[in-house]
Amino acid sequence: MRSLQITVVVILILTVVACFRPQEEVIRPNVVFILVDDLGWLDLGFMGSTAYETPNVDRLASEGMIFTNFCSGGPVCSPTRASIMTGKSTARTGITAFLITPDQDPPYVTHQLELSEFTIAEAFREHGYRTGLFGKWHLGYDSEHWAANQGFEVAIGGTTSKNAWKMLHPDREPPVDQLEVRYFSPHYLTHMEDGSEGEYLTDRLTNETIRFIEEHRDERFFAFLSFHTVHTPLEVKEEVRARYEAKFRELGTLGLEGQEFGSRKCQNLPEYAAMVHHMDENVGRLLRRLSELGLDDNTIVVFTSDNGGKGSVTSMAPLRGAKHDLYEGGIRVPLIVRWPGKIRPRSRSDWPLISDDFYPTLLDLAGLPLRPEQHIDGRSFKPILLEESSTINRDALFWHYPHGVFQGAVRQGNMKLVYHYQTGKAELFDLEKDPGERNDISESNSDVVIQMKAMLREWLKETNARFPEEGVVIP
Repeated sequence: MRSLQITVVVILILTVVACFRPQEEVIRPNVVFILVDDLGWLDLGFMGSTAYETPNVDRLASEGMIFTNFCSGGPVCSPTRASIMTGKSTARTGITAFLITPDQDPPYVTHQLELSEFTIAEAFREHGYRTGLFGKWHLGYDSEHWAANQGFEVAIGGTTSKNAWKMLHPDREPPVDQLEVRYFSPHYLTHMEDGSEGEYLTDRLTNETIRFIEEHRDERFFAFLSFHTVHTPLEVKEEVRARYEAKFRELGTLGLEGQEFGSRKCQNLPEYAAMVHHMDENVGRLLRRLSELGLDDNTIVVFTSDNGGKGSVTSMAPLRGAKHDLYEGGIRVPLIVRWPGKIRPRSRSDWPLISDDFYPTLLDLAGLPLRPEQHIDGRSFKPILLEESSTINRDALFWHYPHGVFQGAVRQGNMKLVYHYQTGKAELFDLEKDPGERNDISESNSDVVIQMKAMLREWLKETNARFPEEGVVIP
């Protein structure tokens, strides 16, 4: 009896001691998010391109999980960037077109990412992460709505728009005839000092990202590298362009063009191949520096694009469409997520996901509390990444693009409805059997069309989606 009493006392003492023992600090992962501008779904070697050479991105893909059915929130840059930052659909934020300035944007869009949004950067910063954005923002051009006021304590980059320049520098003349980014310095970006003449922008933004990581290597960081590349203009280093010209001439594809879906049948433009090449070599530089600093194992790396490729410079075939429309070529984008020791190398998911999902997923992976009132449309796909499940709980994906082609879309499982706002026409595709969306099966599946049109209609209403005042047929 006495020995039992002694045992109980010892257990109690050990329990009390354990309660007062300092708890081990939770080591949260860093996050490096690499966003490429206008990179098509098939513009990478691991996705099947033999024209473009992307050994560094291919290696990243082999070290993590790739997603074959990942889609951007919109078919142009600003909507997708807003969805990444907010975890909300583009219809809900009102940012449905690429933003220029309030006087040039369509009147029925939100002209900037509102400061009331609690961005993914703010969520990480709230929990002690150092946050940095390097490159393209495109979510508001005045200083008030620049990335530095949206959770990024370091924000380097900006825009080159004449109107934006005037808004930010009313006492200075804007650069003459400068409407697009300049890849060779002077870059004339609104929130970055120019480097030496001839400096290449893709190199510079990678350098800035590496510098930020080096400075905060002993802290937690969220680094967002937002390349301007591979967006036009196609300004490249001559020796790389010449290399691909020789390659395509040898392959017999140089200058060969086709009309398939309004895009190039071949990936055969040397200048674009060189843009992809410069992007890849800089991804390699960044990943090597992470390794040299010993940060690999506790850093989540995300690699993706903001929309499909531009049809005048690359090919999305066999996918239909390109940037500026809601067919798969305009919204299906590459995605890689790597986290050594957590995400299995060479793993793959075919589950349909969207860029709204990044916000809750990255918080979830970092062990930080979710903010469901903010990322209302996003769903964490952590269970897929860690292979705890092959699916997540979501009924459908939605898109709203009331510009140009004037389309809305909904995907449920493998069925996708593309709705044309100006005519009321609805097309239905089975993406499992027909990923190229060649065969419209709406006539033989009228019940499915009715159901999916109703889903789209309810979603547009629930998100308070905006339209021009006239010329629209609501589903």
